[in-house]
Amino acid sequence: MVDTHLWVAAAAAGLELFSSHALGLPLLMAPAALVAASTLLIYRADGWIDKDRPSRGVLPVVLALGVFAWSWTLAPDAVRWLVGFGALPCLVYGWRWRGRRCLRELPGIKPFFVSGALIVSTIGIPCLWSTQGVDPVRLNILAGMLFALLMGNVTLFDLRDQGADAGRGIVTVPVVLGANKTRYGIAICSVLLGLAPLLTMQRVFSAQIHHCFTMAFVGTAICAVSLVPDSSRLRYAMCVDGIPLVLGVATLVIAS
Repeated sequence: MVDTHLWVAAAAAGLELFSSHALGLPLLMAPAALVAASTLLIYRADGWIDKDRPSRGVLPVVLALGVFAWSWTLAPDAVRWLVGFGALPCLVYGWRWRGRRCLRELPGIKPFFVSGALIVSTIGIPCLWSTQGVDPVRLNILAGMLFALLMGNVTLFDLRDQGADAGRGIVTVPVVLGANKTRYGIAICSVLLGLAPLLTMQRVFSAQIHHCFTMAFVGTAICAVSLVPDSSRLRYAMCVDGIPLVLGVATLVIAS
Protein backbone atom coordinates (compact mmCIF):
# COMPACT_ATOMS: atom_id res chain seq x y z
CA MET A 1 0.00 0.00 0.00
CA VAL A 2 1.34 3.41 -0.96
CA ASP A 3 1.67 5.78 1.99
CA THR A 4 -1.15 8.32 1.63
CA HIS A 5 0.83 10.86 3.65
CA LEU A 6 3.32 10.99 0.78
CA TRP A 7 0.49 12.09 -1.49
CA VAL A 8 -0.43 14.88 0.92
CA ALA A 9 3.20 16.04 1.10
CA ALA A 10 3.54 15.97 -2.69
CA ALA A 11 0.28 17.89 -3.04
CA ALA A 12 1.54 20.59 -0.67
CA ALA A 13 4.76 20.90 -2.66
CA GLY A 14 2.72 21.19 -5.85
CA LEU A 15 0.69 24.03 -4.37
CA GLU A 16 3.88 25.82 -3.31
CA LEU A 17 5.29 25.63 -6.83
CA PHE A 18 2.02 26.81 -8.36
CA SER A 19 1.72 29.69 -5.88
CA SER A 20 5.28 30.81 -6.57
CA HIS A 21 4.71 30.90 -10.30
CA ALA A 22 1.29 32.56 -10.04
CA LEU A 23 2.81 35.34 -7.91
CA GLY A 24 5.73 35.83 -10.27
CA LEU A 25 8.29 34.46 -7.82
CA PRO A 26 11.24 32.25 -8.85
CA LEU A 27 10.75 28.50 -8.67
CA LEU A 28 13.13 27.13 -6.05
CA MET A 29 13.53 23.56 -4.85
CA ALA A 30 14.24 24.35 -1.19
CA PRO A 31 10.91 26.06 -0.34
CA ALA A 32 8.91 23.27 -1.99
CA ALA A 33 11.00 20.67 -0.16
CA LEU A 34 10.46 22.45 3.17
CA VAL A 35 6.69 22.54 2.61
CA ALA A 36 6.59 18.85 1.65
CA ALA A 37 8.76 17.68 4.55
CA SER A 38 6.92 19.80 7.11
CA THR A 39 3.56 18.54 5.89
CA LEU A 40 4.58 14.89 6.08
CA LEU A 41 6.09 15.28 9.55
CA ILE A 42 3.00 17.05 10.90
CA TYR A 43 0.70 14.37 9.50
CA ARG A 44 2.95 11.68 10.98
CA ALA A 45 2.90 13.40 14.37
CA ASP A 46 -0.87 13.69 14.18
CA GLY A 47 -1.13 9.99 13.39
CA TRP A 48 1.16 9.14 16.30
CA ILE A 49 -0.99 11.20 18.67
CA ASP A 50 -4.19 9.56 17.41
CA LYS A 51 -3.89 5.96 18.63
CA ASP A 52 -6.89 4.91 16.52
CA ARG A 53 -4.89 5.30 13.32
CA PRO A 54 -2.71 2.50 11.94
CA SER A 55 1.06 2.80 12.32
CA ARG A 56 3.10 3.60 9.21
CA GLY A 57 6.66 3.04 8.05
CA VAL A 58 9.65 4.83 9.55
CA LEU A 59 11.63 5.36 6.32
CA PRO A 60 9.48 8.26 5.01
CA VAL A 61 9.92 10.03 8.35
CA VAL A 62 13.69 9.62 8.23
CA LEU A 63 13.81 10.96 4.68
CA ALA A 64 11.49 13.84 5.58
CA LEU A 65 13.70 14.77 8.54
CA GLY A 66 16.72 14.85 6.23
CA VAL A 67 14.93 17.01 3.66
CA PHE A 68 13.62 19.27 6.40
CA ALA A 69 17.09 19.75 7.89
CA TRP A 70 18.57 20.55 4.47
CA SER A 71 15.89 23.08 3.50
CA TRP A 72 15.86 24.60 7.01
CA THR A 73 19.55 25.52 6.72
CA LEU A 74 18.79 27.44 3.50
CA ALA A 75 15.63 29.17 4.73
CA PRO A 76 15.57 32.86 5.69
CA ASP A 77 14.83 33.68 9.32
CA ALA A 78 11.29 34.84 8.48
CA VAL A 79 10.49 31.44 6.98
CA ARG A 80 11.89 29.65 10.02
CA TRP A 81 9.69 31.71 12.33
CA LEU A 82 6.64 30.96 10.18
CA VAL A 83 7.31 27.22 10.13
CA GLY A 84 8.18 27.07 13.82
CA PHE A 85 5.14 28.96 15.08
CA GLY A 86 2.86 27.48 12.41
CA ALA A 87 3.67 23.94 13.50
CA LEU A 88 2.34 24.53 17.02
CA PRO A 89 -1.37 24.92 16.19
CA CYS A 90 -1.08 22.06 13.69
CA LEU A 91 0.12 19.75 16.47
CA VAL A 92 -2.48 21.02 18.96
CA TYR A 93 -5.13 20.44 16.27
CA GLY A 94 -4.91 16.65 16.72
CA TRP A 95 -4.16 16.46 20.45
CA ARG A 96 -6.72 14.91 22.79
CA TRP A 97 -6.85 16.73 26.12
CA ARG A 98 -7.64 14.31 28.96
CA GLY A 99 -9.71 12.04 26.75
CA ARG A 100 -11.82 14.84 25.33
CA ARG A 101 -12.40 15.51 21.66
CA CYS A 102 -9.50 17.00 19.80
CA LEU A 103 -9.84 20.25 17.88
CA ARG A 104 -10.36 18.57 14.51
CA GLU A 105 -13.45 16.76 15.83
CA LEU A 106 -15.30 19.98 16.68
CA PRO A 107 -18.08 20.94 14.21
CA GLY A 108 -16.84 22.83 11.16
CA ILE A 109 -13.22 23.13 12.31
CA LYS A 110 -11.45 20.63 10.06
CA PRO A 111 -11.98 22.05 6.53
CA PHE A 112 -11.25 25.63 7.57
CA PHE A 113 -8.21 24.71 9.67
CA VAL A 114 -6.59 22.37 7.14
CA SER A 115 -7.27 24.70 4.20
CA GLY A 116 -6.02 27.73 6.11
CA ALA A 117 -2.86 25.96 7.28
CA LEU A 118 -2.01 24.87 3.74
CA ILE A 119 -2.64 28.38 2.39
CA VAL A 120 -0.32 29.91 4.98
CA SER A 121 2.45 27.43 4.24
CA THR A 122 2.20 27.16 0.45
CA ILE A 123 1.84 30.91 -0.11
CA GLY A 124 3.56 32.33 2.96
CA ILE A 125 6.78 30.36 2.62
CA PRO A 126 7.58 31.36 -1.00
CA CYS A 127 6.62 34.98 -0.29
CA LEU A 128 8.91 35.19 2.75
CA TRP A 129 11.66 33.24 0.99
CA SER A 130 11.84 35.67 -1.92
CA THR A 131 13.28 39.17 -1.72
CA GLN A 132 11.03 40.60 -4.42
CA GLY A 133 7.66 42.18 -3.76
CA VAL A 134 4.27 40.62 -4.48
CA ASP A 135 1.16 42.29 -5.91
CA PRO A 136 -1.36 42.30 -3.01
CA VAL A 137 -4.35 41.98 -5.35
CA ARG A 138 -2.86 38.92 -7.01
CA LEU A 139 -1.92 37.52 -3.61
CA ASN A 140 -5.44 37.88 -2.19
CA ILE A 141 -7.13 36.39 -5.26
CA LEU A 142 -4.71 33.46 -5.32
CA ALA A 143 -5.29 32.78 -1.62
CA GLY A 144 -9.07 32.94 -2.06
CA MET A 145 -9.14 30.61 -5.05
CA LEU A 146 -6.80 28.05 -3.49
CA PHE A 147 -8.74 28.21 -0.22
CA ALA A 148 -11.95 27.38 -2.10
CA LEU A 149 -10.20 24.51 -3.91
CA LEU A 150 -8.84 23.07 -0.68
CA MET A 151 -12.17 23.39 1.12
CA GLY A 152 -13.71 21.14 -1.52
CA ASN A 153 -10.84 18.66 -1.29
CA VAL A 154 -10.95 18.40 2.50
CA THR A 155 -14.72 17.98 2.47
CA LEU A 156 -14.34 15.12 -0.02
CA PHE A 157 -12.08 13.31 2.45
CA ASP A 158 -14.81 13.68 5.08
CA LEU A 159 -17.09 11.84 2.67
CA ARG A 160 -15.12 8.63 3.17
CA ASP A 161 -15.33 8.96 6.95
CA GLN A 162 -19.05 9.75 6.96
CA GLY A 163 -20.12 6.55 8.72
CA ALA A 164 -17.37 6.63 11.34
CA ASP A 165 -17.90 10.34 12.02
CA ALA A 166 -21.64 9.89 12.43
CA GLY A 167 -21.06 7.02 14.88
CA ARG A 168 -18.70 9.15 16.98
CA GLY A 169 -21.00 12.16 16.91
CA ILE A 170 -18.62 14.27 14.80
CA VAL A 171 -20.46 16.86 12.70
CA THR A 172 -19.17 17.22 9.13
CA VAL A 173 -20.77 18.34 5.88
CA PRO A 174 -21.35 14.74 4.65
CA VAL A 175 -22.88 13.80 8.01
CA VAL A 176 -25.30 16.75 7.85
CA LEU A 177 -26.14 16.73 4.13
CA GLY A 178 -25.53 13.11 3.20
CA ALA A 179 -23.16 11.67 0.63
CA ASN A 180 -25.00 12.57 -2.57
CA LYS A 181 -25.80 16.18 -1.67
CA THR A 182 -22.20 16.68 -0.59
CA ARG A 183 -20.76 15.17 -3.77
CA TYR A 184 -22.95 17.05 -6.19
CA GLY A 185 -22.78 20.26 -4.18
CA ILE A 186 -18.99 20.22 -4.39
CA ALA A 187 -19.19 19.34 -8.09
CA ILE A 188 -21.49 22.27 -8.90
CA CYS A 189 -19.47 24.76 -6.85
CA SER A 190 -16.24 23.53 -8.44
CA VAL A 191 -17.57 23.93 -11.98
CA LEU A 192 -18.71 27.48 -11.21
CA LEU A 193 -15.35 28.32 -9.65
CA GLY A 194 -13.61 26.75 -12.62
CA LEU A 195 -15.31 29.28 -14.89
CA ALA A 196 -14.43 32.24 -12.66
CA PRO A 197 -10.77 32.53 -13.76
CA LEU A 198 -11.82 32.67 -17.40
CA LEU A 199 -14.51 35.30 -16.78
CA THR A 200 -13.21 37.61 -14.06
CA MET A 201 -9.41 37.38 -13.71
CA GLN A 202 -8.08 38.07 -17.20
CA ARG A 203 -6.00 41.05 -16.07
CA VAL A 204 -4.62 39.51 -12.89
CA PHE A 205 -2.95 36.26 -13.97
CA SER A 206 -1.64 34.88 -17.23
CA ALA A 207 -3.83 32.70 -19.43
CA GLN A 208 -1.80 29.66 -18.38
CA ILE A 209 -2.59 30.25 -14.70
CA HIS A 210 -6.28 30.65 -15.60
CA HIS A 211 -6.21 27.31 -17.38
CA CYS A 212 -4.54 25.66 -14.38
CA PHE A 213 -7.26 26.98 -12.08
CA THR A 214 -9.96 25.73 -14.42
CA MET A 215 -8.30 22.33 -14.72
CA ALA A 216 -8.05 22.02 -10.93
CA PHE A 217 -11.68 22.92 -10.24
CA VAL A 218 -13.04 20.77 -13.05
CA GLY A 219 -10.88 17.92 -11.77
CA THR A 220 -12.35 18.40 -8.31
CA ALA A 221 -15.84 18.24 -9.79
CA ILE A 222 -15.01 14.96 -11.54
CA CYS A 223 -13.59 13.55 -8.30
CA ALA A 224 -16.69 14.61 -6.39
CA VAL A 225 -18.97 12.78 -8.81
CA SER A 226 -16.81 9.64 -9.09
CA LEU A 227 -15.86 9.09 -5.44
CA VAL A 228 -18.21 7.29 -3.07
CA PRO A 229 -17.93 6.74 0.70
CA ASP A 230 -16.62 3.18 0.33
CA SER A 231 -13.83 4.08 -2.13
CA SER A 232 -10.40 3.15 -0.80
CA ARG A 233 -8.30 5.68 1.11
CA LEU A 234 -5.58 5.34 -1.54
CA ARG A 235 -8.07 6.20 -4.28
CA TYR A 236 -9.15 9.27 -2.33
CA ALA A 237 -5.53 10.32 -1.88
CA MET A 238 -4.65 9.80 -5.55
CA CYS A 239 -7.75 11.65 -6.73
CA VAL A 240 -7.99 14.54 -4.28
CA ASP A 241 -4.30 15.11 -3.50
CA GLY A 242 -3.50 14.41 -7.13
CA ILE A 243 -5.12 17.70 -8.17
CA PRO A 244 -2.67 19.99 -6.31
CA LEU A 245 0.14 17.69 -7.42
CA VAL A 246 -0.90 18.14 -11.05
CA LEU A 247 -0.87 21.91 -10.49
CA GLY A 248 2.76 21.62 -9.44
CA VAL A 249 3.68 19.46 -12.43
CA ALA A 250 1.87 21.85 -14.78
CA THR A 251 3.82 24.73 -13.24
CA LEU A 252 7.13 23.00 -13.96
CA VAL A 253 6.05 22.36 -17.55
CA ILE A 254 4.91 25.96 -18.05
CA ALA A 255 8.07 27.42 -16.54
CA SER A 256 10.45 25.17 -18.47
